[in-house]
Amino acid sequence: MTNPFDIKNRFRARLRAADAQKHRIRAKLLQDGTRALAPITEALHLMAEVLEEDGIEHGRIDCPVPEVDRDDFVGFTATLHNGADQEHRITVKYGPVLGGRNFIAVTGLGAEYNERLLTLASNAAPTLGRSVGNDVHVEADRGGDLAEILREMVEDFFAGHSEPPIRTGTSEARGRLALVQ
Repeated sequence: MTNPFDIKNRFRARLRAADAQKHRIRAKLLQDGTRALAPITEALHLMAEVLEEDGIEHGRIDCPVPEVDRDDFVGFTATLHNGADQEHRITVKYGPVLGGRNFIAVTGLGAEYNERLLTLASNAAPTLGRSVGNDVHVEADRGGDLAEILREMVEDFFAGHSEPPIRTGTSEARGRLALVQ
């Protein structure tokens, strides 16, 4: 019979080798995902800087660095907070989908921006973008297109809430109109 210590040592060595392989694969995935998501994170960080420079009254953007999740996707969830205490979350993930090709999936853009992204992606080639439930999947090299659509959505989110709406028919709105004229 084999020595129990040899069995344990051999098993430990295999476990360590498996862990090392898993860590190498996840590190490579994180590197590739960070590179694919760079245009998106850069756009969000630049817009967050503008909000910080202009003061907290407009709101803020929380955008963590991309991480590998338990499902082996690289991603992050950006949270937009406007001055009216409204919050909006956008989840962006990079990784392979069925068929083995790498895609960027985004959730939280909204129907209008999803359509813009799909139109932009389908103008390049019909297979570069598709809608899957609430997610929109685009080819990994289309991060710049996604960043542009995301930038528009973030601008609309903050600019749309930057001024209180003028209510017609109220004395306050009439007073503002009189001052403008």
